[in-house]
Order: sequence, then C-alpha cells, then structure tokens
Amino acid sequence: AMGAGSGGELGGGPTNAAGGVAATGMTTGGGGGAGGGAPTGNESVSLGTATQTHEVRMPMLLSTFKPATGCTNASDFIVRCFVARLRSGITVVKHGRSRWCKSRLRVLHVHSDGRSLSWKPALGEPSSGKRPPKLDLTTCREVRHAWSPDPDNPMFTGTPILRQKCEAANAHKSFALIFPKRTVDITAVTADQCKVLMEGFSALCFRLHVAQKVAGGGGKRGGNGGGGGGGGNNNEE
Repeated sequence: AMGAGSGGELGGGPTNAAGGVAATGMTTGGGGGAGGGAPTGNESVSLGTATQTHEVRMPMLLSTFKPATGCTNASDFIVRCFVARLRSGITVVKHGRSRWCKSRLRVLHVHSDGRSLSWKPALGEPSSGKRPPKLDLTTCREVRHAWSPDPDNPMFTGTPILRQKCEAANAHKSFALIFPKRTVDITAVTADQCKVLMEGFSALCFRLHVAQKVAGGGGKRGGNGGGGGGGGNNNEE
C-alpha cells in the first residue's frame, strides 16, 4: 500500500506538529508507536477509538471523503509529519481555474488550525494582488490522482482542469483536491513528491472527517461548506 511505503519519506520532516493536529481533535500520542519517537507527554485526549491507534487504516470510501487510490495509512505519525511540512510550505505547480490563467509555481501551506489550506506565489513568481484563498480541508470530498476516474465524466480521468491544463507527460505526478464548489489541481515537482502529497492529504482529510464525526460535527459540515469554496471569489486561483 502506498501509505506504508512512503512513511519514510514523510518522516524526513520535523515531527513536532502536535499542536496543529491536536487542534483538530486528534490524539498526538500515536507518533511514538508509528515513528519510533517517544510521546511528548502532553498528548491530547482522543475523541474516539478510531483516532487512538498508531496505524489507522482507511476504508476506501467514507460517506463524506474518498482518499486517493492506494492511500490507506492515516497514522498520527503520517499526519503530524505532513502538517509540519505544510506549515513550512511545499512548492508545487498549481493549475489555475481560468482558461486564460497559466499554471504557476505556488507554495502550499496550512494555517495554525491544522485544517485551513492556502497557497502563495513561489519566489520569483508574479503576485496576483488578490486575497489568498483559504480552503477548509474538512470540506474536501476526495483526493484524486490524474489517472483516477472522474465520477462526473466516467469516460475520463482526473478533473476538467487537469485534462485541460496538465500535459500528458506530467499526469503521473498530478492530482486534485475535490471540494464541493471547486477543485485544487496540482502537478508535483517529482513523482515521489506527488506520492507524499496524495498520501498526506488523504490521511489529514480522513482524520479531520473522523474527528468531526466523533465530535458530532455533522451539522457543522454544512456550515463549513462555504469554506470549501472559499476561493470562489478568486477566479484564477
């Protein structure tokens, strides 16, 4: 499984992202078992048994979220390392939603709440001058590789934007985050980075959905729906 295979890569980042993960209602004590490091001693109280295990295996399809194909590991270690990497910023090629908007280098980052995703122009890239988008990952419905089927267009794969903007030679390292009102379409710098990003986003979004359900957040999800489309007033991004 992809989740088990790339844990080492994710482990290359710092593992002290407990604060952000705890804020989402997830335990921070599992890193000790999954990553070999000792627990910090200030583990947060888990909201449910699903988040207590060191290795949380994801069902391929939740009612509210579908992880990328092959991504099945949502352990604390995977999530904490990925959040730490996102906090420091991960540079990717992001495909703009507008037909006239070029695909450009963007730095993905997560806010201190551990669930709000944003991006900014990479060094040397022109700035649009618009308010940076802020998307709530609890409203992400799917992480989809460019070669995975498009449910809205069964004869095709990926998303309309990936099919339009992503070159065939780069499809193997491209994926999209599917939100209710938009997609975030990304081509990674390398195939390995794509694997880490798909695994990380799958694990993080899965755990956010689980934590929200355990906390009785079913009603909240509707209220956060606008967050999933929070970038809707930014035509290009």
